[in-house]
Amino acid sequence: MHSCPALPWLTTFLRRRARVRARARVMRDRHAGDAYPRARERARRPGGRRDWFWTQVAIELARLEGREIGVRASDRWR
Repeated sequence: MHSCPALPWLTTFLRRRARVRARARVMRDRHAGDAYPRARERARRPGGRRDWFWTQVAIELARLEGREIGVRASDRWR
């Protein structure tokens, strides 16, 4: 049986994406319209890899809510 070299990377990527989507759904259910600002606030906290995670959660929340990211300059300060 031939092993694909990209398989470990792909499974890690899919697991991370599933975790981000699950967290975004939980935040949306718990905080409704306040979920996106909360995720952005957590993404701005110093914390290494967690910054990446919360940024991805905020992006997923924006997708779920139909928000446009980076359209206005003031979006960076919200």
